[in-house]
This record gives sequence, C-alpha cells and structure tokens, in this order.
Amino acid sequence: MVAMGLPPPSTAWTLGVFVVTLALILTRPRGLNEAWSAGLGGVAMLVSGSVTVQQAAEVVWASRNALLFLLALLLLSALVESSGLFEWAALHASRRARGEGPRLFRNVFVLGALVTVSLSLDTTAVMLTPIVVAFVQRLRLPARPYVIGTAVVANVASLLLPISNLTNLLFADAFGIPFARFASLMIAPQLVAAVSAYLLLRWRFRGELITSFDASKLPHPSSAVPDARYFRAAAVVLVLILVGYFAAPVVRMEPYVVAFGGAGFLAIYGVRRARVGGRAIREVPWPVFPLVLGLFVVVRAVENVGVLAAAARWSSLAGGHPMARVFLASGTTAVASNVMNNLPAALLARTVLGTPDPDEAQLFGALVGLGVGPTVLPTGSLATLLVLDVARRKGEPVSGIELLAIGLWMTPIVLLLSTLALAAIVLHST
Repeated sequence: MVAMGLPPPSTAWTLGVFVVTLALILTRPRGLNEAWSAGLGGVAMLVSGSVTVQQAAEVVWASRNALLFLLALLLLSALVESSGLFEWAALHASRRARGEGPRLFRNVFVLGALVTVSLSLDTTAVMLTPIVVAFVQRLRLPARPYVIGTAVVANVASLLLPISNLTNLLFADAFGIPFARFASLMIAPQLVAAVSAYLLLRWRFRGELITSFDASKLPHPSSAVPDARYFRAAAVVLVLILVGYFAAPVVRMEPYVVAFGGAGFLAIYGVRRARVGGRAIREVPWPVFPLVLGLFVVVRAVENVGVLAAAARWSSLAGGHPMARVFLASGTTAVASNVMNNLPAALLARTVLGTPDPDEAQLFGALVGLGVGPTVLPTGSLATLLVLDVARRKGEPVSGIELLAIGLWMTPIVLLLSTLALAAIVLHST
C-alpha cells in the first residue's frame, strides 16, 4: 500500500527520471553530451514501462514534420556557413561600426537577430558566436558584453517565424499554423522584444563598451568568401527559401520540402564547386536529434502520470478574457523554461494546450514565454548553453551567475513588453 500523501512508486520513478534527465542535460557532468542524457532518460522510461514503445513511436510520428524541418535547417545552416556568408556579414557589421564600440555592439546584435530569424537560434549559437568572439579578441575588446548579447539575442529574436526556434516549429506543426499567420501575430512582439532587450543591454554595458577601436585590424569582407559563385548562390537560395516558406501553404507543400530543396541545390552546387565535402557534414550538430527524441519519450512518460491534468486546470484560471490568457500562458511557460529548459516546457505546453479547439491567444502567449523567458538562467535554453560553451572554448568564459544577474531584472521587463504587444494584436484580431 502506498503511504498517505506519497505518490505511487511508478509516479515517483517517472518524475525522478524526468528530474535526473533534466539535471544531467543542464549540468553536463564531466562534459557528458546532452544527447546521451536525454537518450538514457528515454531508455529508462521505456525499460521501466513508464511509456510504451507504441506511445514513443506515436509522439515521434506526430512531430515528424518538425523533425524533418529541423534536419533541413541544420543542413542548410552548415552549407551556408561553408560559403563564408556568416563571416562576411560579421566583417561588414564590424567595419560599419566605424571604430565605435557602441555601434559594434548594435551591429552584432542586429546581425544575431537576422541569423536567428532566418536560420534559427541554434545557428546563431553554434556558427555566429565563434566569429563574434574571434573579432572582439582581434580588436582587443572586452568579450563579455558581446557574448551575453549573442546569448540574449539568440533567444529574444526567435519569435518571428516557425523556423526561428524549435519550440515554434513544434507548435506550428502540431496546431497547423501557416507561416504567414504566425508572422502576422508575432511581428509586433518580436520587434518589441528585440528592441527592448537591446536597449536594456546597451544601458547595462554602457561602461564596458569601449568607445573606439582600430577597425584597420579587421580584414576586408571579401577575404571571407572562398568562392564568389557559391557565395552568391547561398545568398540567393536563402532569400528564395524564405519566400518559399510563405508560398508553400498555397500549393499544399510542407515547408520542410522547401528547405530540403534549397539545401539539396546548395549541396550539389557546392560539391561541383569543390566547396562542400565531409567537413560540412561534420559541422551539422547531429546530437540534437537524439536529444530531441529522448526528451519526446521522457515528456510522454510524464504525461502518463497525470501531471498535465494539474497544468490544464492552471491554464484555465484566466477564464475567457484574451489578455488574461495571453499573460498566463506567457508567464507560465517563461517560468517553466527556466525550471526545466524551454524544450521540455514546450512539449508539455503543447499537450496542455492541445484541446480539440486550441486557443490562439494561449498558443502564442506560450511561445512568447518560451522564447523570451529562458534568458534568466543559462540552462533555460540549449542555445544559451551553446553560446557560453563556445565562448569558454575560445578563451572567453562568461559564468552563469553573470548572465543570471542581468536576466533577473531584464527578462521580466522584456517579457512584459512583448506580451503586451502580443495581447494588443490578439485583442485587435478578435
């Protein structure tokens, strides 16, 4: 018999595995890759019977479009990176600062936002961070503002499109939200989030942004382009793909088909130009897939023990007012993202909100919380962990405490303003 007040052994085991899995993912003891932690957690749930093989297969199959899209984006990012486009853009951003530190910070922030919007926050973390760190080291500038700025913009600029964040992809796929509808509702909160975060960081680092630097130490942007034809092809394909995302629903085509088409063309053209080989494939962060699949299984097991019933009751507290629903969803997912990381928080929120007639106000409110919220703790999103890890390996360590000290006061302000912007859009459309 189970003691009064204590959960059944099966529930305690499931929640225990969930907590341990998240702890291993977030702390990475002895450098243990996040994919191993998630995979082991998923295996533990399957072996113990907390989730069946059929249930695991069902949740993966239900998310197949998002997973295929993720694969296409990762391949596309690696192919674009091999063209030199990221380094070329970073050099332009640095040279256009005209030797002024505050301008350089602004340009790096804007560049990070553009990369995040068009190629996802993980691309910003993995491919833009090392370039930014290399430039500030070359210019002998303090790296801390730029590392933290890159970590913040990777998250707060991930609201606009489904491709900007895996959490967006999961929601857009599950609830059938077209690209155009997604962007029309998120453009206002995206602008507010990005601008407010930039202004607050600019104020915070006003004493650390060196007023001037020697821009002559930077090479010409053309030096970053190994093959002009492949470079131009990558730029054109990227533009065409972004247009294709919005046109795909008109011809009943899944957006991942557009991304795969662009990636396939660049791969073939890159091979012919001798610009794409084994290195480009190795640059793809393949461990993301076992990480995501493992979390799918772990979160499905948590759903089985009835945790979501309590979450569903909490989500109903806002009643019928759209603004209250937006704020409740935004605040709840923001807190959950920092407690357990935004990916498992998104998986749980997707199930809680997945009623036969999902409420659009809550869906997009949850996405604002999942995008902006993780900027409090470094463990809030994988992108933040990746930025800090890349910076540390490049000799510019930034502690989680430093990020926390900024996130504690900055994130609530950015979250409040961006949620207000979304609420205004939702109220106007109802």
